Amino acid sequence: MHSLSDDDRAQVLYEATVQYWQHILAIVRIAFGIHVALFGLFLYLQVPVMLAGNAVSVLAYVGCLRAIKRKRFQLAGLLMGGEIIGHAMLATWAVGWDSNFFMFVFCVVPIVAFSFQRARLGRVCLNVAILLLIVGGYALRAQMPGSAQISPAMVNGIGVINALAATLLLLRSATLSVSFSLQMQMNLFLAAHRDSLTNLYTRRRIMQRVRQLGAQRQQQVVSVLLLDIDHFKAINDAHGHDIGDSVLQRVALAITASIRTTDMAARWGGEEFLVLMPGTPSADAQGVAERVLASIRAEAGEVTEMGEGLAPPLQVTATVAVATLQPGEAFREALSRADQLLYEGKRAGRDRVMAAE
Repeated sequence: MHSLSDDDRAQVLYEATVQYWQHILAIVRIAFGIHVALFGLFLYLQVPVMLAGNAVSVLAYVGCLRAIKRKRFQLAGLLMGGEIIGHAMLATWAVGWDSNFFMFVFCVVPIVAFSFQRARLGRVCLNVAILLLIVGGYALRAQMPGSAQISPAMVNGIGVINALAATLLLLRSATLSVSFSLQMQMNLFLAAHRDSLTNLYTRRRIMQRVRQLGAQRQQQVVSVLLLDIDHFKAINDAHGHDIGDSVLQRVALAITASIRTTDMAARWGGEEFLVLMPGTPSADAQGVAERVLASIRAEAGEVTEMGEGLAPPLQVTATVAVATLQPGEAFREALSRADQLLYEGKRAGRDRVMAAE
């Protein structure tokens, strides 16, 4: 089993943190807007302690947004987490438990958990502060002084608004967290199942699909197309690996442009490619192979010199083998047959489609 080095772990965490804060940046901006609105509210209500608290909160969010811009994410998490918890404590004590200011701390829990993965002490301190606010605030709710300037009806109205705003923020935060998790999974899937040069599938993804098709084999025919670029080593030797990479990319484009969306094309290794074609009988598969080969002949040689525009067209061809899985036959047996046909096609002069009788 492979394990990541400390450097790799740090890089993975950094990249994930960048993406995470990009996802929740909208939440930070909304929270900033809420505190600007609250500043105006307490200015109107003439509550000096909350007015001062909101002024500090607005400054904290300015600092948080600047920290995100500079990619100082732990500082951003500390500013945002500390501000929400501190502001909720102050407002709950000054206005009363029924004002529901404490509800905003639920929105900061995922931010604290994510931003302090490598700072356990900071995470523990912020989590303890959240517990103290929720549990201690509830236990002491009857002893909270409240504010003489705010009537019970006004406190109730503020409580309704805070409950609505905090719940909407929490729902939005949860949605963004799920979106972030899905995006990370998609990125991992692409990294594991897509070739970085050609953007075709890898062997791993093809074999997954083969196993999925195993239970459906009685209902449909499956054909395999195996392709090898002719004299690819000579292209690399004569023109360099940059041109060779360009040829591989052009061949990949020619393949994907010539097959159906239900087919799966993969870079099988080096200059070898494979196309898995469910629901495709042998005759139709041969037609696809001829179409792929014609596209490679016409387009794969139009490559680009690095930094120098188009290079003179190369004569790029390929040898293609087609095999159709027989009833009860394993995929590896059909692949072996296609590989043998490919070998025979090279011996016969290359630049052709080979198919079993």
